[in-house]
Amino acid sequence: MSFPLIRIVLFGLLLFPLSAWANPDPSRVCALEAARAERALAIPAGLLDAIAIVESGRWDADRRASFAWPWSITAEGKGQFLPSKAAAIAEVKRLRAQGVRNIDVGCMQVNLHHHAQAFASLDEAFDPTRNMDYAARFLKDLHEAHGSWPVAAGRYHSATPVHFHRYQAKVLETWNDRKSLNPAPTRLAKAEPFPTPKVPPLASPRPNHLTPASEVAQAIAAAQKARDESRAQARAQAEAYRQAKLEEYRLRKLERQANKNS
Repeated sequence: MSFPLIRIVLFGLLLFPLSAWANPDPSRVCALEAARAERALAIPAGLLDAIAIVESGRWDADRRASFAWPWSITAEGKGQFLPSKAAAIAEVKRLRAQGVRNIDVGCMQVNLHHHAQAFASLDEAFDPTRNMDYAARFLKDLHEAHGSWPVAAGRYHSATPVHFHRYQAKVLETWNDRKSLNPAPTRLAKAEPFPTPKVPPLASPRPNHLTPASEVAQAIAAAQKARDESRAQARAQAEAYRQAKLEEYRLRKLERQANKNS
């Protein structure tokens, strides 16, 4: 191969990744950014991606799978998948003009009201790299505060127990589902040193003999137990209501018979 031809080939190889990232596929960019942030901050592989799918997941019928969408907005209980970054920014401006302040944006649905200092602009808020980096640091801080990745995952959404447990179970289920589709080893399978909390932990510290994988299994079991107990309670209430109605019917029947005989 002649030297000029080698230069042309090398130049093309250098240009390829630049052109590929110049117009990234929106359906893949959140997952790529999640993997990058996980490596950078030593977050268990796939956890950020699972949270992103729970937060901004969009179903793809062709792939038969969900993927996080970078131009997602949630406001006043309504979620939207916008077609572009410009459209997403315009929609947030429209919502703000109407007085709406509680707005979640981007791959990780960062709340612009509760995290008002997270981004310098809407353009930055909808930048997948910036959005993911902020969420990753927030999740890392939660892990350092509570010493547990499953607890950090639940706290990412809420500290209110009922919301915490429901969200945590959803994230862990998504995480396990994604791992089953891609069974490559992850950092989750290895024991991790127990971190020194920056603030007093709100959850009980993890015993030293438990690995994060064991903790995930325990968290899933606890969530399933809570769900089963809730269902059992609902069934008991339904049965009590049914029995009360039957008793009411029996008494009315006796009353009608007594009226006939009188």
